[in-house]
Amino acid sequence: MELIIYSPQENQFVKEINFNFEDIKNELNLRLTKYEGLVYDNNSIGEAKTDRATLNKFKAALEDKRKEVKKQCLAPYEDFEKKVKELVALVDKPISAIDGQVKAFEQQKKGEKHNRIKEYYTEHIGELKQLLPLERIYDERWLNATYKDKDIYDSIDGDIAKVKADLKTISDLQTEYELQVKDVYLKTLDLSAALNEKTRLEQQKAKLQEYQQHQQAEVKQQEPAEVRPEPKQDVQEVSEQEPVMAIDFRVWATRRQLSDLKQYLKSNNIKIGRVE
Repeated sequence: MELIIYSPQENQFVKEINFNFEDIKNELNLRLTKYEGLVYDNNSIGEAKTDRATLNKFKAALEDKRKEVKKQCLAPYEDFEKKVKELVALVDKPISAIDGQVKAFEQQKKGEKHNRIKEYYTEHIGELKQLLPLERIYDERWLNATYKDKDIYDSIDGDIAKVKADLKTISDLQTEYELQVKDVYLKTLDLSAALNEKTRLEQQKAKLQEYQQHQQAEVKQQEPAEVRPEPKQDVQEVSEQEPVMAIDFRVWATRRQLSDLKQYLKSNNIKIGRVE
């Protein structure tokens, strides 16, 4: 079944619309010469308006004829187009019905394929089930008819093996930041990103330790110099060598100086008491 044009025949289609093109063109070239470089002044402005009206009138006549011929040429085509579209609509109806069935069939096949992928993943994921859900490695292209099940299973096996190997690599580092590093890896599945996180955490710790050491050094510098006590002498020896004397005196000193003085007296076994 094919569409056959009865009329006009192929050699009867309008190939060209002939009209007095050259005659009009030549006459226009002659008549329009007078307007080249023409300048109107205040006295001839009325003539300018007349000339403009004459030219616009001729232009409008040309355009009207063009539109008339176009309409005549398109009339048979528009009728032809309308009839062809009616035929196309008749064909579209069963196409739509068939397309719905084909899409439903393809959707069913995709659903079955998705279930096979899910079953294979469940059987092989093992202890990584909580760490590597299927959605993390799923590829929508797997559902295309051109994707073979074997290639999909190989891809899943490769992802599982890679994640296991990468996690082992992180464990073998024996870093104190193992959990943080593994967390970054499981979020990105990128070993380089995880190792960069390890480096970042180690550098951060080193900077904090350096800061703490600096703070401790500053505190130590602000502390007063330690007063080292003189070597203790045995009380018996002092009493035998020198007589013990009692002297009352008043001291003007800061709280820290008084504390240091008291410590000094105690360190040297010098007895002190309140003056009554």
